[in-house]
Amino acid sequence: MIIRTEAHARAGLLGNPSDMYRGKAISFLIGDFTARVTLWESPLLTVKPHPGHDRTEFEDLADLVRSVERHGYYGMQRIIFAACKRFADYAAERTIKLRPANFTIEYGTTVPRQSGLGGSSAMIIAALRALLKFHRVPARRVPSRELAELALSVETKELLIAAGLQDRVVQSYGGLTYMDFSSGKRKYTKLSPRLLPRFGLAFLAEDHFGALESGRVHAEVRYRWERGDREVRRSIREIARCALLGKEALRVGNTKRLGRLMNRNFDLRRKLFGDEALGAHNVRLVEIARERGLAAKLPGSSGAALILLQDGSCEEALQQAYAQEGYRYRSIEAF
Repeated sequence: MIIRTEAHARAGLLGNPSDMYRGKAISFLIGDFTARVTLWESPLLTVKPHPGHDRTEFEDLADLVRSVERHGYYGMQRIIFAACKRFADYAAERTIKLRPANFTIEYGTTVPRQSGLGGSSAMIIAALRALLKFHRVPARRVPSRELAELALSVETKELLIAAGLQDRVVQSYGGLTYMDFSSGKRKYTKLSPRLLPRFGLAFLAEDHFGALESGRVHAEVRYRWERGDREVRRSIREIARCALLGKEALRVGNTKRLGRLMNRNFDLRRKLFGDEALGAHNVRLVEIARERGLAAKLPGSSGAALILLQDGSCEEALQQAYAQEGYRYRSIEAF
């Protein structure tokens, strides 16, 4: 039997990155980008390296250097290793009996690398879903809430990457999700995707970036937040409030207010992190949309801008504006 699983990219609509600091967030899935895992029983446990993300053959030394600059030294394979390792530990902790069988696992993704769209978490969710199916673990043993926690632990415990629950929750639950991390008991509310207006997405071409993980972007702010820095705490509260107010704006269909909240979310984040931490390309991705009267913000840590499209928005002109500066643009399917 061949097992195929997937998880979609996600866009942080409002509230990010307060999810990492006991805040609030609204996110939705993007149907255009997907992480996929294929798994089947085999004599030996085999992880088949992805030919793009985990290359082992190159045309020459310059080709190897370009690959390292774009994908780093570790690629996607370590994520699969970490997901398998954490899954085994989790099963032992929960006394989940695993089958005495080996498997071969293949993986691939269409999520743009370093776009801040939850590509790593999507791959982890897809891998965990495949492992759960292979070992015939009933869905009730690992509900969506617990799957999100397990996926987060793959990065925080195994890979020691600073990360929050936002990506994993929306990718586990699916659809448009409002998340409140402010209390001891986290609260997740599913909202109808029909409440969403139209969005566009601008993102970096591979030549624009090096191998940067989202945890490094958050490191300094996280340090200050843990020590009770008043400015950081106040800014995080205001960013979280954008999600709270955005939930009501979605409910009543107030698109203009939603746009204002998106802009405020980005402005607060920009002031808190600073342009150097955000990066010139990320700031420019937002500015290009704003210069044309459109609300925009970062949907994740870096690498992309989420753009609220207005009635009559000329996407062809918007695409050309981004292309002129070497960026990519596309309308997206939100669900």
